[in-house]
Order: sequence, then structure tokens, then C-alpha cells
Amino acid sequence: MRGTFAVIDTRAMEDNVRAIRGVLRPGVQLLTAVKAGGYGHGAVPAARAALAGGATALGVASLEEALELRRAGIDAQVLVFGRVPAVGLPVAAAAGVDVTLTSDWATEGVPPCSPALRVHIKVDTGMARLGFRDTADALRAAEFVQSRSDMELVGLFSHLACADDLASDHAPRQAERFAAIVNAFEAAGLRPPQVHLANSAGTFRSASWHHDLVRVGISAYGLPPSADFPVPCTLTQAMHVYAVVQRVAWLDEGETVGYGATFRTARRTRVATLPIGYADGYHRVLSNRGQVLLRGRRVPVIGRVCMDQMMVDVTDVPEAAAGDVATVYGMAAPDVWNGGALQARTGADVAQWICDTFRAHQATQPSVLSLTEVARAADTISYELMCALAPRVVRLYV
Repeated sequence: MRGTFAVIDTRAMEDNVRAIRGVLRPGVQLLTAVKAGGYGHGAVPAARAALAGGATALGVASLEEALELRRAGIDAQVLVFGRVPAVGLPVAAAAGVDVTLTSDWATEGVPPCSPALRVHIKVDTGMARLGFRDTADALRAAEFVQSRSDMELVGLFSHLACADDLASDHAPRQAERFAAIVNAFEAAGLRPPQVHLANSAGTFRSASWHHDLVRVGISAYGLPPSADFPVPCTLTQAMHVYAVVQRVAWLDEGETVGYGATFRTARRTRVATLPIGYADGYHRVLSNRGQVLLRGRRVPVIGRVCMDQMMVDVTDVPEAAAGDVATVYGMAAPDVWNGGALQARTGADVAQWICDTFRAHQATQPSVLSLTEVARAADTISYELMCALAPRVVRLYV
């Protein structure tokens, strides 16, 4: 009813995962990261779409996120990337959740686990975030897991820090270090069945980095790892955010707009107000620099982005009116949404009508304001904008 909503295209997610699978070496499995609420898309819908597209495993940041998937009835392999303290390990085991070993559990006193706890050992090859830095320490950790009848060594992995930077040799050097560690595990008879290194960029950059499993995040949601990174398959953005124009008003030349009066009109200007602001995840840094689509045309954000609202200049879109739908990012809004059509509809069919008309309009291949472009204007990355989308922004799933 507020007029701010997101359409999440789960079919696009399925297609993205399917397309990514097409670039993998034969036999390589695919894990899709659905942490942080599925990068803002919704963890459970994102997980189901990824599995429908051919993912065989899911990745989350915490045990709490893993348990959310289990409560939703998702029984696929789930790996917690972050550290789970010893006290949480029996909970993970009982839920059939894989955990990451990043430090010495032996010193913490691990409670008995039932069924056997599935463990992945993480090594730090150049990210300096989590994992064993010394191969000997990693091997001792593996031996500790093997010594426990209530644990199973399932995986060995590391994380690439600069895989999207094709001009840097950082990722190849990490891959070399990781390969040496894998060799050491093999020599010790400790190689687990799932060795994994590649993220989205690593997956696309080198088949030699695929190992047994790849971990894909941003690209499953339809965006490249970074703005200029070449992606060898077709990806479709899954998140589309819209806001209904609340008011349109004329300002004379020389009048100011918004907090701090940071924008002053240079001509008689027509200003539209949208019910979206930084509390919804539209960053304040986009004040006086962002753009939205309205009736298929780009219009600039003027004045400071407020907590709950922002203003745009629609002088050059004379037909723009209250009740029209602006595309904050994503696919240009269908024309049938304009002219107050959304507010005119009542009852439970509104959401379904939005989804049906979204699909019909999508088939016409309309223009798209990509998250990558918006992120560039905000001097950030698309990941952050996705994750910033607030819970109060209603998600509709198609």
C-alpha cells in the first residue's frame, strides 16, 4: 500500500544457475550462496530457485541462516561459511548442516555430535579473513576430525580475494598455494571428497580452479562479479525495485529541493516524489547523482535522498503523474502500471496482477537500469545494494 515493492524473478535465478552449470567442467558440483537473506532476494525463495536450476548445495554465513533453510523444509547440502563455536556443533550435526573448521576445536572441547558432524576445513591462501594459514596446522585439524567417530571430513576450501581483477596475479597465486595444500592433503591420505576454491569470478576465469565444487554468489542473481568482468554466459538480473509516484509539483527557477537545500532549480522544474529512501536501501550517496526510469525514460534524482522518500526531476517527461511507477533499478515498469492503475486495484489479486503483467512486459525486452550501473553511481558494488534492500520493501515472487 505504501507503493514501494520489489519483484524477484526466481525463473531468472533458475536460468542463471543453469547457464553457469553449462560452463563447468564435467562432474563439478555447484553451490549457490544464499547468505544474507539470499543477497536480499529472500533466502528460501533463492535457495529453491537455485536448486531448481541445478545447484547441488547452498552456502550461508551462519548456523542461524542454515536453520532457517531447514525449517523451510530444504534438505539439500548446506555449508556454513563462517565460524560455528563448539557449543553450536551438536545443533549443526542434528540439522545435517555442514560447518567450517577455521581454528583449533580441540582446545575448545567439542561436545558429542549425532549424527556425525560434516566438516569442511578452510585454509587462508591470501584473503586474511578466516582459515588456517599454515598447512601443517590444517593437516592437524584434519587428523583431529578423522580421529572423532562423530565427525566426517567432507571438504577443504579457500576463498579468492581478487578473482575479478584480470590484471592482477593475486588469484593465480592463491590458486597455486591452494593446489599445494591439496597435494599435501592427498599425500597424507586426508583429501576430502569436496575440494573447492572458485567463487563466481573464479568459476568463469579458469576451469582449473573448479576442483570438485564451485561456490557461486552474485552471478546466480544475474550480475557480473564486477562491472567490467567478462561473463561467458547469459545472466539476467533477478531483482527489480519500483516506487509509485506520490506527488508531482512545479517549482519555479531558483527554488531548492530537499534537506540541506543541496539542489537549486535552474529552470521551472517539475518534481516527483517517490516513497523510497535510504531506510529502504537506496543509498543517500545517490543524492543528486542517481537516476530512475519513469515511463521508459531516465530522470535524475535531485536533492538529498531522505530516509523514506526522494525526489526526481520529471520536467522532460510531461506525461508523468502521481500514480505512475518509477523503476528504481531493474526492468522498466510496464505501461499498464502507470496512471494510478496499482492504486485502483483492490483485493488479493493485486500481487498476482503485478506478477502477470511483469512477465508479459518482460517478453517485450524492455530497457533495464542495472544494479551494476546504480552501484557504479553510488561508488559501491551491486552486492551491497542487493543486501541493503530493507525488509519493509515488499517482495513479490515471479
